Amino acid sequence: MNRLLVACALVVRVASTAAQSQPVAAIVPVVDHHQHLLSPELAAAWSPPVPAPIELPPELQRRFRAGAPRYNDSAAIADFYTENALVSFSQGALFLGTPTNWIRGRGRVAGFLSRAFRNQYSLTPVAYGVNDSSGFIVGYFSGIPRHYDVHLSLRKASDGAWRIAAQSITYAPRPTLQAVTAEDLIALLDTAGIRRALVLSVAYTWGSPALRGNDEYAQVRRENDWTGQQVTKYSDRLRAFCSFNPLRDYALAELDRCAKDPNLHYGLKLHFANSDVDLRNPAHVEQLRQVFRAANAHRMPVVIHLWTGDEQVGHPYGRAEAQIFLNDILPAAPDIPIQIAHLAGSGPRLDPGSKDALAMFADAVAAHNPRTRNLYFDVATNVTMQISAEDARFIAAHLRQIGLQRILYGSDLAIVGNLPPRQGWGVFRAMIPLTEAEFRTIAENVAPYMR
Repeated sequence: MNRLLVACALVVRVASTAAQSQPVAAIVPVVDHHQHLLSPELAAAWSPPVPAPIELPPELQRRFRAGAPRYNDSAAIADFYTENALVSFSQGALFLGTPTNWIRGRGRVAGFLSRAFRNQYSLTPVAYGVNDSSGFIVGYFSGIPRHYDVHLSLRKASDGAWRIAAQSITYAPRPTLQAVTAEDLIALLDTAGIRRALVLSVAYTWGSPALRGNDEYAQVRRENDWTGQQVTKYSDRLRAFCSFNPLRDYALAELDRCAKDPNLHYGLKLHFANSDVDLRNPAHVEQLRQVFRAANAHRMPVVIHLWTGDEQVGHPYGRAEAQIFLNDILPAAPDIPIQIAHLAGSGPRLDPGSKDALAMFADAVAAHNPRTRNLYFDVATNVTMQISAEDARFIAAHLRQIGLQRILYGSDLAIVGNLPPRQGWGVFRAMIPLTEAEFRTIAENVAPYMR
């Protein structure tokens, strides 16, 4: 079993009894309208890197590397700490046997560390700095199964020996993401009893400011092509949309290329936050109009992650930005369906801007604004076990205002905290106050591009 399925199995075990006890088999979505695959190339790029080890200056190398004591030798460990040394642990390290996150004093520190690990470990440094009497080393423990980041604050004693005055030990797992293939997705769909899924390429990620490189457009093409080729293995159950950063100079060329590809011509996925779109920037709006106009000409529906961030992360987002999209961008694509992902929000968190954007769309639909004629909304990752009763009622009220026939089930990629399709549907049913008839309507909705 690959790591994705292992992670999903763990999610199943820890999900609440209430969510799992919902009669999922009685009402099951026909289509998961918001899914992704992940190529080996992008999985490697997304995996958090560990800094390369470095050599310490000879004095520190002899003291903290070559001369380090055995892990279970309390007396030897004590000599490496100052009298009032302070060691702090992250919350994740509490299983090591201490009732507190803080340990003070040479004796207590040495006693704890001598029994904390069952394997011989060593410090692998990645950075350091020293002056005449103080310094620091940053690194991680090697030789033990779990990954711990370590920060040492050093002090040079009167006997000339460097000792640790303060130490921070943080449990920091370094997950190496695995590719998510069509076979992995089909297994999750089968577990949920869901027949089909819309697979949205994540090629746009290669055009994000955080990942952008010299080979960017080639990487975008490879991710799109890989996704299309994966989906053809299950062409009766999966359908792929291509993707790219709409602000990049290759955007229209890639849209045209996808439109001619038999595996990718079905539609387009855009992710505004990942692509650093600012809906208050007229140049960005004009570029988006060109992309939507071209998608309309090719009759390629668009799934749009509209959220652009908030005042802390990204660009401002709320009712005004949603209004710009409705008034200035949507008219460029009057003939194709547009799926607003995550109910116009960011996904897992229902921030105030996202609520304002959803309310704007609901008001526009209820007022029969002609620009909303082809709008659909997916619920992917908007509902978790942590959602408040107030937010659950807010979602239910606005789903009804929009009209349940426009609401599509979606669950998103089942990594980095997202629930697999079955558990996502169970939590949605458990937490949102809709009737059985309303849940059935959502479950049976199939977007035009999935028929």
